[in-house]
Amino acid sequence: MFYPVFLNLRGRRVLVVGGGPVAERKIEALLEAGALVTLVSPEATPHLDDLAARGAITVSRRVFSESDMDGAVLAISATNDPAVQKRVAAAAAARNILVNTVDRPDLCDFIMPAVVRRGDVVVAISTSGASPALARALRSKIEGVVTEEVARTARILKAVRPEVQSRFADEDQRRRFFETVLDSGIIEWISACDDDAAARRVRRMMDESQ
Repeated sequence: MFYPVFLNLRGRRVLVVGGGPVAERKIEALLEAGALVTLVSPEATPHLDDLAARGAITVSRRVFSESDMDGAVLAISATNDPAVQKRVAAAAAARNILVNTVDRPDLCDFIMPAVVRRGDVVVAISTSGASPALARALRSKIEGVVTEEVARTARILKAVRPEVQSRFADEDQRRRFFETVLDSGIIEWISACDDDAAARRVRRMMDESQ
């Protein structure tokens, strides 16, 4: 059983070992999260080379060394070499660094979920490593539910949240207000107006609640 958690990796160093297509996908997600990515691999895909040329990642074109772990808060082993996988996992364990080893749950401290992302709304799906294919199938279904309107709703509620906190001192009042907004069908009616108009409507609801 895994403990679900969202990590703030902005400005923090993450080590990725392996330079193939799998590493590419992992690195893209890490960059979206603002991580400082160090890639160690004798070879790398053209896209990873391009990221390095643009300064988006740091690349060491050589075999993995245990000292590569120094300064990292997280490690991802995206190589298909079993010997390297074990060395990476052992080096991470020795430094109390959490490691994910692709397709080797026995060498993982954490696993990567299938993700649906729409703006600030992020849904992560995991089968605890039992079936990545099932997780991907569930993601496809959820993508139809987490629409652009859902993302816009989150953006509007985020924008008015400071006002709600200042005008409703009680936590229960704030919770009831946001529930009222959601019960108004905002995810449906927001498609008929721009963000400014949506925010004004939410503010009118705030006035009516006081």
